[in-house]
Amino acid sequence: MGVAGHELLVALLAWGLIPAVANTVQAVITLQLNFAGNALLTWRNRVTGSERPLRSRWLRFQVARLSSLLLSVAAFPVLAPVIGTSPAYWLLLAAGAVVNFCSDRYWSFRHEPRPAAPTDGRPRPADPRRLVIALALVAAGGLTLALVELDVFLVVISVFMIAVASTTLLFQLYKWWRPEHNDPHRYGTPGPPQLPGAILVPMRDEVAVAGPTLRRLAHLDHPRYWVVPIVDHDDDMATARIAHAAARRDPERVLVCPYPEETPVHNKPIGLNRAITMLHDLDIPYEWVGVADAEDLFHPELLRMVDHRFRTTGAGIVQCGVQLMNATTDPNALPLPPGPLGRTRRWWRAHASGWWRAANVLEYFKWFQSRLKLQAAAGVMPLGGNTVFFRREFLAALHDRYGEYWDERCLTEDCKIGITASVLGYEVDVVYVDELVTREETPADLRGFLRQRVRWMQGFVQVFAEWEWTQLPTLGKRVLALYVLGFQFLQAFAGLLTPVALALALAHKAPVAITLLATVPLGISFLTVLLDLLMLNQFGRTFGTRVRLRDYAGLVLGAYPFQLVLSAAAVWAMARFARGRGDWMKTAHHGSHLGPVAEPELARAA
Repeated sequence: MGVAGHELLVALLAWGLIPAVANTVQAVITLQLNFAGNALLTWRNRVTGSERPLRSRWLRFQVARLSSLLLSVAAFPVLAPVIGTSPAYWLLLAAGAVVNFCSDRYWSFRHEPRPAAPTDGRPRPADPRRLVIALALVAAGGLTLALVELDVFLVVISVFMIAVASTTLLFQLYKWWRPEHNDPHRYGTPGPPQLPGAILVPMRDEVAVAGPTLRRLAHLDHPRYWVVPIVDHDDDMATARIAHAAARRDPERVLVCPYPEETPVHNKPIGLNRAITMLHDLDIPYEWVGVADAEDLFHPELLRMVDHRFRTTGAGIVQCGVQLMNATTDPNALPLPPGPLGRTRRWWRAHASGWWRAANVLEYFKWFQSRLKLQAAAGVMPLGGNTVFFRREFLAALHDRYGEYWDERCLTEDCKIGITASVLGYEVDVVYVDELVTREETPADLRGFLRQRVRWMQGFVQVFAEWEWTQLPTLGKRVLALYVLGFQFLQAFAGLLTPVALALALAHKAPVAITLLATVPLGISFLTVLLDLLMLNQFGRTFGTRVRLRDYAGLVLGAYPFQLVLSAAAVWAMARFARGRGDWMKTAHHGSHLGPVAEPELARAA
């Protein structure tokens, strides 16, 4: 019936009749649909025995349907001369169907009860479907604008992309804004450590790296700290054996925490919460708690600096630098795979993945030494996932607020904790010293990298949808939080619209001023790539890594494909978020950052 009404409406418009006649005909059809819809919903209410009236949902459906029809009446005369009568009809029919489909909760993506409002004054979490519908409407509006008025579309998209590209470039250069940001003495000279603490190390399927990591963590320059590997004995006995062997080797330093077997879910925050509970149960004194990943290589003097910064700054959180190391295409920098073709496979892995590994390494290089410092100075801190240290008082404040320390349902628990710290007014001290950075590896392949980014982006969307960032004290902080948490949306749009805008700038005969404006984002992108080349050279000199010509070439040629990968990850993350998929996609570790010298130690650990 609704399709027939649309067809009749478009036919009337195509025959040249005035919109008033079309509105009259459509009003009669809509009135009939109202009676039919009311009868259907009344019957459904009686059959299901629901005490909650469905009239509000029916009314919302009718309002959405009438709005889509009125939009069709107004838009058809504009679209038909531009794209043709038939395309305009099907486009408006599809748009109306999408609006009607998404207007009622029963006919949306999936049905689930509306979450209850929090009792602690925090905002109510957003419905995932509403965010997806809003993004779909924005995309549909952009497509309609492109079909109706290309020049206006070019201006809007160009300004949007200029804003995204320029702010990204400026934030990456924050470290070099002022000379004091590069003062080697800005952190002071650490004295003897005084504060006891614990380093929590969640481990699952980490046979390749667990041994070297625990051996190094157990011999840091600090007199009073515990290393707490969190292992699952039922599902991962191989890693558990390595952890218990480390505890027998260093019984005064390593304390194994069993993963809670009563929960079928496996993720990092569940293990971290269990470890804090175990520390309390065993009455172990601690003033700070650090988080390390299973493949992390801590510098021996890192805890001295952390202890010093806690005592001199009074910060609630100390975030230290993390750096991926396997950026180059040197096959000897990667572990040798088993088998007769091990060297060939290692050569292929090094050269086929060099373009995205170099870009990934530079992301960390710019994020921890520049971008996080800007976030800390602005008071809006998403934090990093490891080499982050929390004061006991801050963890107690988290537990008082949420009933737990780390959110076990959030895929980026570090981001949520950072935003909560900003809301509560806790200072975050960012420490980046080249010699003290924690060394890690990139994912083993492009698929692993994509899955890792999907989890991160979906986690940021989760934090965004909880609206807790709206409780930040100033408008500027809320705008920055909106930018940080929603950047994956901008990343997806920018990556997908760049070729469209460039093609239109080259093919469409727009005025000279608009054409020049459309090419500005491309110029900023070239400047960003040039900056990346300089950064890659600086990375090699800082960490003693030889950067080859093919590494620079891969970075340049892979710049746009890398953005496409991030765009695909953003779309995948939004789809998972809309469907309510919150399972943890773990990143596998192979010890690529350990180098060939660590292969005998890896073999002994395994």
